[in-house]
Amino acid sequence: MHILLQPSIWVPYPPNSQKSIPSSNTKSKWKSSLNSSCKLEYAQNSEPTLSFTSVIPIGSSCDGNNLLLNSWPQLLQISTRSQNLNLGQSIHAHLIKLGYKKDTFICNNLINFYSKFNKMNDAQQVFDEMPFRNTVSWTSLINGYSKINDAQTVFLLSHEMSENGELLNEHTCSVILRVCGVPEGLIMGEQVHGFAIKLGLYEDVVVGTSLISMYSKCGCLEDAEDVFRDLTYVDVQCLNLMILEYGKMANVEKVIASFVGLISCGLEPNDYTYTNVISVCCDNLAAEEGRQLHGLAIKSGSVGVTSVANAVITMYSNHGLVQESEKMLVGMVERNLISWTALLSGYVKNGLFGKAFRMFSEMLELGLSIDSSCLATVLDACSESKNCVLGLQLHGFLIKLGYLSDAYISTAMLDFYARNGNMRSATLAFHGIPEKGAASLNAILAGFKQTDIDREDPMVFFNQQRSAGIVPDMVTLSRLLSLSSICARLIRGKSLHAYIIKTGYESELSVSNALIAMYAKCGAVRDARHVFNNINGHDTVSWNTIISAFALSGQGNEALLMFEQMKRLGYSPDKITVLAVLQACSYSGLMEDGFQLFEEMESKYGIRPVFEHFVCMVDLLGRSGLLSEALHFISGSPFSDSIMLWRSLVHICKLRRDSRVGKVASKHLIDLAPKDAGSYMLVANLYAGEGMFGEAAKVKAMMNELEISKETGCSWIEIENKVHRFMANSGDHPAILDLLEGG
Repeated sequence: MHILLQPSIWVPYPPNSQKSIPSSNTKSKWKSSLNSSCKLEYAQNSEPTLSFTSVIPIGSSCDGNNLLLNSWPQLLQISTRSQNLNLGQSIHAHLIKLGYKKDTFICNNLINFYSKFNKMNDAQQVFDEMPFRNTVSWTSLINGYSKINDAQTVFLLSHEMSENGELLNEHTCSVILRVCGVPEGLIMGEQVHGFAIKLGLYEDVVVGTSLISMYSKCGCLEDAEDVFRDLTYVDVQCLNLMILEYGKMANVEKVIASFVGLISCGLEPNDYTYTNVISVCCDNLAAEEGRQLHGLAIKSGSVGVTSVANAVITMYSNHGLVQESEKMLVGMVERNLISWTALLSGYVKNGLFGKAFRMFSEMLELGLSIDSSCLATVLDACSESKNCVLGLQLHGFLIKLGYLSDAYISTAMLDFYARNGNMRSATLAFHGIPEKGAASLNAILAGFKQTDIDREDPMVFFNQQRSAGIVPDMVTLSRLLSLSSICARLIRGKSLHAYIIKTGYESELSVSNALIAMYAKCGAVRDARHVFNNINGHDTVSWNTIISAFALSGQGNEALLMFEQMKRLGYSPDKITVLAVLQACSYSGLMEDGFQLFEEMESKYGIRPVFEHFVCMVDLLGRSGLLSEALHFISGSPFSDSIMLWRSLVHICKLRRDSRVGKVASKHLIDLAPKDAGSYMLVANLYAGEGMFGEAAKVKAMMNELEISKETGCSWIEIENKVHRFMANSGDHPAILDLLEGG
């Protein structure tokens, strides 16, 4: 007999050879050899080296048929693990030749085999030719289609299975639910949920975990929670899933409650549990609670796992405990690129740019394979530290290694130039990105915001890119609205508002909040209030922005009414809210209301006053004519050496024509800022306003002696949708006479 499975795999018997039935001892040796080969192939994950010559010595008396019939499951395992489709197909062909085409058990395994190679046509053919099918047959085929996300076929097969009288078991339900985790699959998922309840499977942890996953992916977290509560038994995998979903919602309380519940149930958290809990909580928990999680991970032995250690590094870095992060990295048995990048990112977040650059150099010396995330972190360090030299060197490094074809890296490079005010290079970097998107557009818009170029350019640039096919996102629109706010261009802002309504972004809370801010800064408070009233579901930012709008327009009483309404509806004020209300009181002369809020902000609202609150209080006291009180307030504050506080008081003294307090404040200001031109000019103007020209001349003489010069002031005005810029003490604008006549 000459049997050929594959030239390098099956060795035919020599012609006219005498075959004998192998002994049970020989069979045992063959099976042992196959088992060893199977494990070897799985461990090495390389091209298959197994052939029947390694199991059946040439010339030995063995029956290939018996060998195949006894060992085909192991041979299929080898072909699957070594990704050798041809070997499996050869085994299938031989089984057909031996008459096992209709065996249900064999066919189920073949369906599973072909599914793992995504050969669904072959799997379907095996299924279609089966005379007898069972639940395993249907589940194996459905599982194959679910792996390639063919939801339509999965749904059709599940209905056909039900119509053929085959009951869904927990595994079938789990497989079907896998493709229901998209909004359009929710109805089918709910039907499977109904079947599970009808069949008594709804309390099964396998089905329950799949239902939780499905509802969560469809955005129905409340339904996922209902399923979770109905389970009579939960395992670690199920609880890990709930922790993950709560983490996506940034619901730290429920993450911790689930973690505590897991331990209370007597279950042992695994590596995945610790990684998720620490990752979710590193931005939202106190450092001490993070240490406790670290301690539990050490006690369980999970901290030795690289993913857990990486999460701990990030957690300590986010809390500014960089030394703890460094100790963690040094003590790791196995580090990967994520470990190094986590500490690198920690250095950048904490402003330790020198350490970040040294670590990057060390990573290169160690020969680590740097990825786009690591390079983007280093570019961020160059941007934050304004290290243009290193940024340019890194640009050359990226060109040399061919990284600029990566959109993520190109966008980071663009961001570096934009944030350093080099818009020419930023524009060149933008045009060099092969596939531009909203992220790259947002990066360059951020650069426009930080330069002194004509404020019309960002909108022109935006319209050009939109015409080229780039679709803006919420961040794009928010940044454009912010640019309109900076230069108070109401017409441009209203044009953007119309585009936002047209594209349906008005329902996005962040965009609506940006619209309120834009209208407020352009002086259109009525429009700001209209946008606020049309928001479905405000947040604290919405309230803060509308309160600030009333504050900027001098409507202090309206701002106070909005503040009371905010509290009445259950929204908790934050430090920005208090600042906005204090500004409203200051601009409207509501001294008593402002002072009362400042006095009770910590005791009543749990908000500790920060520097900005003290600045606002100085302004409030000054505008109320209580300049001596303002002087004592600064002297007794934690920020008595702040240039800004004393500058604010000098400015108010100038407006109030109070030279007595002004002299004291001026002395403090000059002592604190001996080389600041703006401070000298403010003091000189104070004296000049009081007719004390001799004192003003002395201040200017001091400036000359110290060689201090004031930067030229600049302003702009929009006429007929065109921006005109003017420099102080300069009349060289080409159209100044026409503009003055037109005014």
